[in-house]
Order: sequence, then structure tokens, then C-alpha cells
Amino acid sequence: MTDPSYRTTRPRPSTSAQPAPTPDVEDPTMPPPTPSKLATIAVVVWVLVLTCGILFGAGLDRRIFILGIAVLQLLLIAGFVLLRRPPGMLVTAAAGILAAAGADLIVIYSDPFDPGDIIFVLAGAFGLAVVGQLFRGGGRQSLTVSVGVAVYLAVITAGFASYIALLRQPGGLQALLVAVIAMGTAVLAARAVDLTIPNPRINRQVPRGAFGVVIGGMVGTAAAAYAGVLLDGPTPAKAAVGGLVIGLVAVLGDLSAGFFHAGRRISGAGVAPWPVRHGLGPLMAFATAAPVTYLLSVYYLVRGF
Repeated sequence: MTDPSYRTTRPRPSTSAQPAPTPDVEDPTMPPPTPSKLATIAVVVWVLVLTCGILFGAGLDRRIFILGIAVLQLLLIAGFVLLRRPPGMLVTAAAGILAAAGADLIVIYSDPFDPGDIIFVLAGAFGLAVVGQLFRGGGRQSLTVSVGVAVYLAVITAGFASYIALLRQPGGLQALLVAVIAMGTAVLAARAVDLTIPNPRINRQVPRGAFGVVIGGMVGTAAAAYAGVLLDGPTPAKAAVGGLVIGLVAVLGDLSAGFFHAGRRISGAGVAPWPVRHGLGPLMAFATAAPVTYLLSVYYLVRGF
């Protein structure tokens, strides 16, 4: 008989759960994919809307134009905060709103208008950013970065008021039309070229083509010169020189949004929402080029024509 103490042992199945395969996680240090053609076309349409809106708005009632500029300022603040996501987002947004409102009020009600008065508005925005970042909850390890981002947003947001200020100058409307045509066509051409020649990139982390940046500046120059022929304003030679500077500044302002987003990806903060990722660049282009437009128009374009 079989010994009852003897038992046949069989290998039991392991009850420990096998680790599930982890999905592939995108490496933020790797270059992002090239935007789809649909996304690039949407940006081209957005640039066209901004350009036509400012051009036609400049000829409407002044209050309507001011309201339109205020809407663009709010869109810029919201988009920049959502793209950059700095520590203390509300403080950064508040600094931008203060700068926008203060600059608009100074431009509208000061008589005579002095561009130097905008410095006081920016100083107030800087003070708000410093105090707000010091007293916000949580850690303050990124205080310097947060204040820098808030001040940068305040500067470019206040720059939109330059369009309103330019209309108060003799010959300002003609200069504004030439400048907006230059910056609009420059950014439009740069984005359109990206549809067909997206490579080589301007930077491996920024999905923008180098050819688009160069061609955009050239197209902006040509468009400004032709606008000088059609409009009763700056001479074609002056318009071409002004268009070259303004168009390049606008293209670089548009490009800066791509570098901001690249910094966000590399830091591991993820990808910004689609409308912010693609729509903020043109807003930054028009905001960055606005102060340059005012100074170049007052001291160069509208003199002697």
C-alpha cells in the first residue's frame, strides 16, 4: 500500500500578478512631430483674420477699435499663461491685465501722449508680480523665473496699445496700414511655407521651418513696399525699409511661442492644448511688432511724405 504520508506535489500556478506592459511614453527630450497640414492651414487662416481685423478696425470708430485691441490683449494673456504655465499663474495673469488696462488708459486719455508714461505702468506690473509671487502659497523656488515671465507678459501685452497710440499721430493711419500689411504677410508667408518646406527646422525642438522664417521676412518687405505705392502715405523706399524691420520682428515674435512650448515639453510639463499651441504665435507676433511699429512710424515712416 501507498504510504499515506506520501503526497504527490505538483507545481502550483503562481498567484502573483504579472506586471502589465507599460505603454510607450513620449520622451520629452525628443523632437516633436511636424504639425499636420490641417493645423498649419488653421494657423494661416488665423493670421489672415488677425491681419484683416486690425486693418479694417483701424478705419472704424475709435471705440470699436479700442475694444478690439482689448480683446486681443485678453486672448494673449490667457494663451500665454496656459502655454507657459508659470508658478503663480493668477499673479502672472493679473500683471498682464494691469499692464494692458494701464497702457490703454494712458494712450486714450493722456494729452499729449508720451510713450515714456508706459514705463510707470510696467513698473506697477513688475511690483504686482514681485509682491504676488512672494505672498502666493506653496514653494517659491522659481521666484525669479515667475517674475520674469510676468514682466515679459506685461511688456508684450502693453505693446498692443501702440496701435491705438499710432492713430493719434499725423499720418499714423497710413503708417499703421503699411506696418500691419508687412507683419501680416510676413507671418502668413512664413506659416504657408511650412506647409511645403517644413525642413530643415529652425531648431530640432521647434517644429518650424528655417525657409519659412527667411521667406517671411522677404515677403513682408515686398508687401510693405507695394503698400507704399498704393497708399497715400510713406514712400515705397521708406515702406520697404520699415517693412523689413517690422516683418522680421513679427516673424521672430511668432517663432518665440514655439520656443516657449519647447521649453515646456522638455521640462516635462506636457503639451499645451491645441488652440493655444498653434494660435498663440500670431498673437505674439502682432504684440511684439506693435511698439516697433509705433517708434519706426513716428520717427521714420511718417516724416517727409
